[in-house]
Amino acid sequence: AKNGTNPKHVLLSNRSACHAKLQQWDKALEDAKNCIIANSSFAKGFSRKGAALHGKGDYAGAAQAYQRALDLEANNETFKQGLAAAKQAAGGTQSSSNASASSSSSSRPGAAYSSNSGASSSASGKKPSLFLDVVILLAQIFAVVCAVMYLLTSDPHQSRFLFMRATLAATVSYFLTAVARHGMPDMGTFKVMWKAFRGQATQADTRGIFNFAQDDNTHYLFYCPILISCTPSLVLLMPVILSSAVTASQRGKRLAEMSAVTKKLSGMTFDKVVAREAQLKQMCGNAEVLILIFMVVELFTPRRNLLFLILYLQLIKVRMLINPDSKAAWTNAAQKCDSVFLHARSPAPVQTVYRKVRGFVAGQMNPQMPPR
Repeated sequence: AKNGTNPKHVLLSNRSACHAKLQQWDKALEDAKNCIIANSSFAKGFSRKGAALHGKGDYAGAAQAYQRALDLEANNETFKQGLAAAKQAAGGTQSSSNASASSSSSSRPGAAYSSNSGASSSASGKKPSLFLDVVILLAQIFAVVCAVMYLLTSDPHQSRFLFMRATLAATVSYFLTAVARHGMPDMGTFKVMWKAFRGQATQADTRGIFNFAQDDNTHYLFYCPILISCTPSLVLLMPVILSSAVTASQRGKRLAEMSAVTKKLSGMTFDKVVAREAQLKQMCGNAEVLILIFMVVELFTPRRNLLFLILYLQLIKVRMLINPDSKAAWTNAAQKCDSVFLHARSPAPVQTVYRKVRGFVAGQMNPQMPPR
């Protein structure tokens, strides 16, 4: 993919389609998942995943995947047909076996994928999702505006107030997005979590929770509440500002397509941000590295926040395994450190200490950092 004409996620998507054509559903699903990891904003990756899950007989999972694809491209008729076919197949399976439906319902992390909520969603049509889209967009715009105002103010009390408002608005937007994608947790969710805690959960049981944990939105939903405990800082707000700007522009562009006037306005605002999505996501990854450096340095000042640092390290472990931009940022940071501390003119004791520290970090954080 590096020397070819198509990026990696497109090649994985095409290969997944080829496997699906040959009814090699496991291989098709594996390529679809890798496609999503390579580019989580590529809608066709989720549709490939939906087709593979449909072929494997996981109709509820297929419906979830097609819904994610429609969240990114709301007007795609192929995705709509795939979602309708998955829901129809899931309905047929539910009618023939109530026990199977109960098990499938409990394997996802929210009531949105249970039979009752699915029925209510179908009955209510698109109006609730449109309303929710608008509310999320307003919350994201409010978060970005508060962050910009935080940059412009010099009053410490006002800065703290704006920092908190930006963080809380972003938290609301991430929470509502999680509800729209995964549904509200129900009793089935907690039963699965208890089974997983005891080591008795199967892969099928935890599929929904696994999808929830892989979502970038979930990572930021975890990040914002722990951010509230910190002393206000622009560095800490950077991932929130950038991710909110990207997702708000994607959502605004999708909503603007409903009329010619709003579509023209979108071309002057949202389209410009969406066109720079790759650069902004790369900046998010670099901001994650900068935040860790910032928090380590703060340990030697009265502003130190050890609890935030510990929780943030746990988040980074997950991000480096799942998010390609985060992985690339940490790999790049490791290479730059190597060029300094493993330089030919670097003293031997410094190189020895650095290798030990690097090996420890690689073992704890599990980034793409080969041992030296």
